[in-house]
Amino acid sequence: MNVTGGADQIALDEKSIKNVVFDSESPADSNARATDFGVSMKIWGKMIYKLGGEGSDGTIELSKWSVVPSEKADCYRDAVVEVISAGQVVRKYEVPNAFIMEYSEEMDDETGVGTFYLHVKQKKDENDKVKIEGGYAM
Repeated sequence: MNVTGGADQIALDEKSIKNVVFDSESPADSNARATDFGVSMKIWGKMIYKLGGEGSDGTIELSKWSVVPSEKADCYRDAVVEVISAGQVVRKYEVPNAFIMEYSEEMDDETGVGTFYLHVKQKKDENDKVKIEGGYAM
């Protein structure tokens, strides 16, 4: 996962991300394709801490992004998630005007392992800019 467009670039690798759900949803009471639909991604992962200046911790940057107020332009950022299977990209989701709906972190003081949950959503009037790719050749 890479997020650009804010103060700092956010990068999380496949060791950090455990699960990704991509959603395109229309209102439940719709009987035809609605113009009022939403696009979102939900991402669960493991926090891999960077201690002693070994590089940046992407989850700290996610945490900072989650509290950027809506009045600031950088609350909207470009989020790209690549799903890798057997060393090959099988899906690539590009959400160019994403904002954070929910972000949470849990830390376990016994094991020292933390987990995070990220729910990003595309700015509704920019849904046509979302890109989904896949089926890349080796």
